Amino acid sequence: MTLLERIQKEVRLLPLEKQGEALDFILFLLQHDKPKLEKKNSLRKHPAYGSWRGRNVDALQYQNNLRSEWG
Repeated sequence: MTLLERIQKEVRLLPLEKQGEALDFILFLLQHDKPKLEKKNSLRKHPAYGSWRGRNVDALQYQNNLRSEWG
């Protein structure tokens, strides 16, 4: 028996009101994890993301050049 089948079996044994509470809890868990997923992808949604793609620039050399200007 898969986990999903086991969950379905157990939920069917609950009274209708408790089944609704189980659904509410599942939706709560989904909402709780959603900000983590959005935060993980937040940089990819930024307009500057990928703006250096295709440029022939050594990132470490560029960084060192900037730092040398700070003196």
